Amino acid sequence: MKFIFPAILASLLLSDNAEARWKPTQSMTWNIAFGGFDINKESADIIEVDYGKSAETIKEYHNHGKKVICYFSGGTIEEGRPDYNKFTAVSGLVRNKYSAWPKERWLDYRVDGIKPLLIARMKEAVSKGCDAIDVDNVDGYQVSDVKSWSNPLTKNDAIKFTTWLGMTAHELGISIGLKNCLDIIDIVGEHFEFAVNEGCIRRDECYWYKNFLSTGKPVLGITYNGLSSNLKALCRNLDGLPISMIIKPGSSLVQESVYFDGKKYCGSSFNSGKFILLIQ
Repeated sequence: MKFIFPAILASLLLSDNAEARWKPTQSMTWNIAFGGFDINKESADIIEVDYGKSAETIKEYHNHGKKVICYFSGGTIEEGRPDYNKFTAVSGLVRNKYSAWPKERWLDYRVDGIKPLLIARMKEAVSKGCDAIDVDNVDGYQVSDVKSWSNPLTKNDAIKFTTWLGMTAHELGISIGLKNCLDIIDIVGEHFEFAVNEGCIRRDECYWYKNFLSTGKPVLGITYNGLSSNLKALCRNLDGLPISMIIKPGSSLVQESVYFDGKKYCGSSFNSGKFILLIQ
């Protein structure tokens, strides 16, 4: 009998967190820029920035009616981050360089010592007023740098890690998006409010999000290197899928972007997909 009250209390706390968390919808537009935004020129409903932005800046974005996603990497550590030395102090956590980004090193997220470090980052995002977090580089199991390890990360490791990320974010009362990892979205999607994808059009992979989209949760997509060079792939991949896609002019996450309108760019026969209302 004495265990009933704590169990009820825990259930109520989880329910309160679920109700308090922001849940984006498929009809919302978005943009991402790590250098920051000229907020007076931004029309998107959702903006994504680095979690290092100040609470004052995030408040300014809120004052302009924006929802704010805060970004950090959970699968790599970047040189220059204030907590860099805390990561390197954990035995076995920090591994080889990320060949595409030489100032980043891969993390073996199977090492338990990573958990308090990422919880601290999540708490910082919560304290600054971020509406959600986007945790990057959780797909290391797909990358040659990590595959070169003697005991590389596996898909199952990613499932365990991303499930932990989702559940932990929810315990802290903040929404979270799954970055890339299309091949596990159907397994772990229940733990995430939205998904963020870079370049699903390159390998004709956007259809992997069909089941996730059918639940009413949004997918926020990024395509790099301009509209004209990607137009055929965009029209082919997004037909019938209500993915909120932005196109950047180059490979950098600057504010400038084009919001993809399928009927405008692909023709009147393009099917933008049916928005599914997410029950709050």
